[in-house]
Amino acid sequence: PPPPWPPPPPPHGPPPPPSPPQPAAPAPPPASPPPRPLPPPPPPEFLDPCLSYGRRCRLKYEDGFESGYLDEAKWNIEVRNDGIRGDGDEEQFYVRDGVEVSGGKVHLKLYYDSSRTSAQRARCNADELRYSTEPAGRSICERSAARHPTGFFSGRINTKDKVEVLHGVVEARVKLADRNDYSWSAFWALGTQVGSRGWPFCGESEITEMWTTSTQWSKWKDGVGDAMRPAFTLHSYHSVPGDFAAARANKQAWVSYNEGAYADGTYDPHGYNDYRWVKMPNKIAWFVNERPVAEAWNGGGQVRMRIHNGRWWGGEFGDGLWAPFDDPRNPMFLIFNLAFGSGVSLGGAKDINRFRKNGELDRASMEYVRVWEVAS
Repeated sequence: PPPPWPPPPPPHGPPPPPSPPQPAAPAPPPASPPPRPLPPPPPPEFLDPCLSYGRRCRLKYEDGFESGYLDEAKWNIEVRNDGIRGDGDEEQFYVRDGVEVSGGKVHLKLYYDSSRTSAQRARCNADELRYSTEPAGRSICERSAARHPTGFFSGRINTKDKVEVLHGVVEARVKLADRNDYSWSAFWALGTQVGSRGWPFCGESEITEMWTTSTQWSKWKDGVGDAMRPAFTLHSYHSVPGDFAAARANKQAWVSYNEGAYADGTYDPHGYNDYRWVKMPNKIAWFVNERPVAEAWNGGGQVRMRIHNGRWWGGEFGDGLWAPFDDPRNPMFLIFNLAFGSGVSLGGAKDINRFRKNGELDRASMEYVRVWEVAS
């Protein structure tokens, strides 16, 4: 067998002592989270659109229509077939089926249904909303019951007894109806005394409205009534009647019209526009897409107005009493509606039969609404 390996040589001297234990390195401090980026500040108008008027407001109501249904704690869906003026000026029957919430918007749908199934399911509720009885003392529901449905249906919603404003700001993004030449859509405010005093003594203001026909009353100022031109109004009355009920029977003798049109280039007649309506003590102002449109004020108890044409302010005009717009007993509620075939807007001539085809004829839509109320 092979000889064994020789043993290793002895080490030189004693073995070195073991190394002392090293202290553990301190743990690194926990990493701090990166700073969160600050969101961009909201525009001052959203914070408080009343500041520029020397007032402070609180946000009373906001609706972005994201829930998929209409918030009936804030809105009423009107059901009525009275034709609004003179027992049948307008063709539509307002029904619940004419209101739809989808895609983050509320839509008012105008449609024709030869079977009139919407009418069969409808029960008039306008008297519950305490509108005035006119003409001849008949309520809206009595007039609705006496009128045969035409087959044209649409939607109308309001905030009466739910969201009302005496002084404050209303902001909304709205697309008005634009698909046929008999449509008349509007977003507007009406005084709550419509039930006791009636119109026009309750006061009325269109934030925006638009006809799609070109045959409106030629007397209206600054192009109001031109096709596809949004307009605004401020309706009042000339003097205080001794008997409001008797005056309502001849209301056209009392009404004062103050109207104007949005200037060309400030709006899209076929799309959504942002409207702002400012109602302060002794003043009302209209804006579209952040641009001034018109303003009205209390001129010694009378309505005075002027219109901005996109470049400068025009001259003063106005008619009627300012009283209904600052009366603390008469805050205003909001209405959004789509009417059809009004003899007033068409100048009296109608050719309704060409629209008698089942299906949707037009729609008006709202993407959001905010109501601010003066707090101080």
